[in-house]
Amino acid sequence: MTMALMRARDAIAGAELISPDAGTASSLDMAARLERLDGDHRAAVMAGELLEDISFSFTDYAPAENTSQTVTVLRRTTDGDALNASYVSLAQITRPGLAEFSEATQMVANYAELRADRSAEIQVQTQHLVPFFASIMPIEASRSPAIREALFTALDVATFVVMRVKLALGCPRPTQFSNRIQPMITCPSHATLPSGHATQAFTLATVLSLLENPAATVAPDSQLYRLACRIAINRTVAGVHFPADSAAGAVLGIQLGRYLAARAGAQINGSGKVGNASFDGTQFTNGGQARDFHYAILNEMTNGTDPSADFTGAATAVRPAPMWGSLVMRAMNEWGQRWS
Repeated sequence: MTMALMRARDAIAGAELISPDAGTASSLDMAARLERLDGDHRAAVMAGELLEDISFSFTDYAPAENTSQTVTVLRRTTDGDALNASYVSLAQITRPGLAEFSEATQMVANYAELRADRSAEIQVQTQHLVPFFASIMPIEASRSPAIREALFTALDVATFVVMRVKLALGCPRPTQFSNRIQPMITCPSHATLPSGHATQAFTLATVLSLLENPAATVAPDSQLYRLACRIAINRTVAGVHFPADSAAGAVLGIQLGRYLAARAGAQINGSGKVGNASFDGTQFTNGGQARDFHYAILNEMTNGTDPSADFTGAATAVRPAPMWGSLVMRAMNEWGQRWS
């Protein structure tokens, strides 16, 4: 192709002097120009815009250890300029102790009985989550490109945040407590809590539930949140995660989904506000015994009857993210046209 283009240009353009056009100012605003970018470049712009308002703080053990006890995911408020920005908590994650992880190892081993039944799901979900949500909602690639692009952007943001939290908390995997866990897939080399798959799945479930109904609250028994729970549980079945990892990921993912909705502004969240939530792994027990995670537990965590989770932090305004908002607006239009 390169040689053909060179020969064609030589034949028709020749070596004469050219008279370039004068040019005119752009007729497109930034959001419209964003649509002209290739997909990977659009993703970089939007991820950068959404992440520029995220920060982290760390609470150490006393006496200090090599890992943090609590990580607080912070998000920027509307006060101050770039040099004087202020931040408030979006989500606080406190790790369980080694005793709680050790106690839960037998539960992880018990889940191995489900591996043959869930093998296909587990292996596909190591790479793909969106198709599972697309089986619930009509978001085919040919009809819903903006919705799907928004979901992949949400996955990118969730990955950045959860990996930062994992690194600080440094929680060990089930395989480090027993050589009889023997995972059915390659065990990731990074820390276990919060579960990245749980964080991503609950981020997607929250974004999609708010796309469907901007006033939606977490409905653990809905198809979207049941699927998020199943994806999280599959990682325990595979032998690479504890139930507490899923619970922590659920809290973080729900908050990230709400944050993304709020930063889109009136397009998906009319208030443009998001609150604070927390997960305390030291409280994720069942009378001192290991505790499981499933949608009934999620219901307790979100309705205020579970000591390990708190979603009652007051909602305050976030800064709008115009580039992300322009994508969400297109996604909302696609969803509104789904019957056509």
